[in-house]
Amino acid sequence: MPIYEYECPKCGRFDVLQKMSAPALEVHDVCGSKVTKLMSASSFAFKGSGFYINDYGGKNPGAITDRSKDKAESKPSPCASCPANKSAA
Repeated sequence: MPIYEYECPKCGRFDVLQKMSAPALEVHDVCGSKVTKLMSASSFAFKGSGFYINDYGGKNPGAITDRSKDKAESKPSPCASCPANKSAA
Protein backbone atom coordinates (compact mmCIF):
# COMPACT_ATOMS: atom_id res chain seq x y z
CA MET A 1 0.00 0.00 0.00
CA PRO A 2 1.33 3.45 -0.83
CA ILE A 3 1.88 6.25 1.67
CA TYR A 4 0.05 9.49 0.88
CA GLU A 5 0.93 12.88 2.27
CA TYR A 6 -1.72 15.31 3.51
CA GLU A 7 -1.64 18.81 4.97
CA CYS A 8 -3.75 19.98 7.87
CA PRO A 9 -4.01 23.74 8.61
CA LYS A 10 -3.77 23.07 12.38
CA CYS A 11 -1.39 20.10 12.64
CA GLY A 12 0.78 20.49 9.52
CA ARG A 13 1.82 17.66 7.22
CA PHE A 14 1.22 14.01 7.97
CA ASP A 15 1.41 10.67 6.16
CA VAL A 16 -1.31 8.05 5.77
CA LEU A 17 -0.95 4.46 4.58
CA GLN A 18 -3.90 3.88 2.23
CA LYS A 19 -4.97 1.53 -0.52
CA MET A 20 -4.78 3.02 -4.01
CA SER A 21 -8.51 2.43 -4.42
CA ALA A 22 -9.38 4.22 -1.14
CA PRO A 23 -10.87 7.72 -1.44
CA ALA A 24 -8.71 10.65 -0.39
CA LEU A 25 -9.10 11.87 3.18
CA GLU A 26 -11.23 14.97 3.64
CA VAL A 27 -11.00 15.40 7.42
CA HIS A 28 -8.02 14.90 9.76
CA ASP A 29 -8.90 12.17 12.28
CA VAL A 30 -6.88 13.85 15.05
CA CYS A 31 -8.29 17.40 15.04
CA GLY A 32 -11.26 17.28 12.65
CA SER A 33 -9.89 19.95 10.28
CA LYS A 34 -10.32 19.78 6.53
CA VAL A 35 -7.15 18.40 4.85
CA THR A 36 -5.66 18.61 1.36
CA LYS A 37 -3.82 15.80 -0.37
CA LEU A 38 -0.29 16.74 -1.48
CA MET A 39 1.74 15.63 -4.46
CA SER A 40 5.06 14.18 -3.37
CA ALA A 41 7.90 12.34 -5.04
CA SER A 42 7.74 8.59 -4.90
CA SER A 43 10.75 6.40 -4.32
CA PHE A 44 11.47 2.81 -5.24
CA ALA A 45 14.33 0.34 -5.24
CA PHE A 46 15.22 -2.25 -7.84
CA LYS A 47 15.64 -5.64 -6.19
CA GLY A 48 16.41 -9.06 -7.56
CA SER A 49 18.09 -10.18 -10.73
CA GLY A 50 17.70 -8.52 -14.09
CA PHE A 51 19.45 -5.25 -13.36
CA TYR A 52 22.80 -4.01 -14.59
CA ILE A 53 24.88 -4.43 -11.44
CA ASN A 54 23.60 -7.94 -10.77
CA ASP A 55 23.59 -9.50 -14.23
CA TYR A 56 25.36 -7.46 -16.86
CA GLY A 57 28.36 -6.15 -14.97
CA GLY A 58 30.00 -9.55 -14.61
CA LYS A 59 31.89 -10.85 -11.60
CA ASN A 60 35.11 -9.10 -12.58
CA PRO A 61 35.21 -5.47 -11.37
CA GLY A 62 37.46 -4.71 -14.35
CA ALA A 63 34.66 -5.72 -16.72
CA ILE A 64 33.04 -2.31 -16.35
CA THR A 65 35.58 0.06 -17.86
CA ASP A 66 35.71 2.89 -20.32
CA ARG A 67 36.96 1.23 -23.51
CA SER A 68 37.00 4.48 -25.51
CA LYS A 69 40.46 5.32 -24.11
CA ASP A 70 41.89 2.01 -25.37
CA LYS A 71 40.51 2.60 -28.86
CA ALA A 72 41.87 6.14 -29.02
CA GLU A 73 45.39 5.02 -28.02
CA SER A 74 45.54 2.16 -30.53
CA LYS A 75 44.74 4.35 -33.55
CA PRO A 76 47.66 6.08 -35.29
CA SER A 77 47.45 9.83 -35.46
CA PRO A 78 46.00 11.08 -38.76
CA CYS A 79 49.22 12.89 -39.64
CA ALA A 80 51.49 9.84 -39.12
CA SER A 81 50.79 8.59 -42.65
CA CYS A 82 50.82 12.07 -44.19
CA PRO A 83 53.46 12.40 -47.00
CA ALA A 84 54.43 15.84 -45.67
CA ASN A 85 55.61 14.27 -42.38
CA LYS A 86 57.78 11.71 -44.23
CA SER A 87 59.64 14.35 -46.16
CA ALA A 88 60.25 16.48 -43.06
CA ALA A 89 61.81 13.58 -41.18
